Amino acid sequence: MKLKNDRDMGNFDLKQIFSFQTTYGFNALCVGTIFRQNGLNLIIGGEDGIIRIFDLGKEKEFKNTQVIMETKSGPIQCMAVQDVTKFYHNDLIVADSTGMMTIFCNQQILCRQSVSDSCINCVQTQTNAMNNLEIVMSNDSGEIFGVLPSKELWRININDASKDQVVKSSITCLLAVDLPDLHGKMTSYILAADSSCNLSVIHQGLIVSSVKTPSVVTAMCAGKFVDPSKLSLLPPSTGGSPDSHQVALGTESGAIYIFCNFSVTEEEYVNTGYTITLLKKLELPEYDNDILVCTGHFNAIHIYLDGKINTRIQNNDLKSSRCIKTVICEGFLFLGDHMRTNLQFDNVICSFQEYYSMANVAIGIRTELKTIETIVIG
Repeated sequence: MKLKNDRDMGNFDLKQIFSFQTTYGFNALCVGTIFRQNGLNLIIGGEDGIIRIFDLGKEKEFKNTQVIMETKSGPIQCMAVQDVTKFYHNDLIVADSTGMMTIFCNQQILCRQSVSDSCINCVQTQTNAMNNLEIVMSNDSGEIFGVLPSKELWRININDASKDQVVKSSITCLLAVDLPDLHGKMTSYILAADSSCNLSVIHQGLIVSSVKTPSVVTAMCAGKFVDPSKLSLLPPSTGGSPDSHQVALGTESGAIYIFCNFSVTEEEYVNTGYTITLLKKLELPEYDNDILVCTGHFNAIHIYLDGKINTRIQNNDLKSSRCIKTVICEGFLFLGDHMRTNLQFDNVICSFQEYYSMANVAIGIRTELKTIETIVIG
């Protein structure tokens, strides 16, 4: 599959809303509505096994933690917000370095179960056509497994398919995504990338397809990033009908490729020159294609549109070797910086509700460090 050149676009205007600094280290960060009916929360998973929740609707009190919960386990590696119980509002799924999964419901521990003998490095949630929830995780040993709070649904190891290989593969990232199957029917899949440059397509615990990637995939994001007419697609009989269901693949080499119709583009969508650690999309109504936000082993956040660098957010306080990670939910994207320890709070320009009414998209940035900052694209 080949890409064709796209048009250039103008840059976004960027403004910082606020920032504050923590006194603790953290590995996981997510944004969502949790334990209540509406309103966004910033959720931080600490290296001390503690969950700290902030209310994004109370900008004047944002620097104060509203809720603190203990997992009573190891350093938190990844989290997901999902309505698991169907009894209250959204619950929180937490996975840590000891292989423990903890689920919080209404600020209380619903269950704690050991689901892995090694560190859990990815967590995704998926709802099938029957509206049944599945929590999918992976670990450092190459295992991928689907679980519920009460039982294990399935478990596979990507190394079982290649028992003769000397070096065992590990999972580098997972993505739960709905894609058209070979007959054009929308189907729930898990995309699993590994350290041997394989991208496996999993459905109900079975690997239904596997493709080689030009480099190790380290980040994935679903969206529409390239016009279908500009993709040299495989024949529909082998890859499904052409449409806008695409997945951006960020790689260890710094290149981004597009996965569509069960094949990967031969040419790069773009190349950052450094390892990519996270990709997220932003949807703005004035653009036909989604905006792609990219972070990695460089001291900046890149914003791409139609395969062109649109905006570069440079962080001069970071060395170029430091890794930046981001999270976006309903337009918010946050940044953390563990090098800083003094708490500070900048003036808030206006409330988040006002930003929504102005049709701007509030985003922030998250790195390996300890500062959380927010900016606005509008």
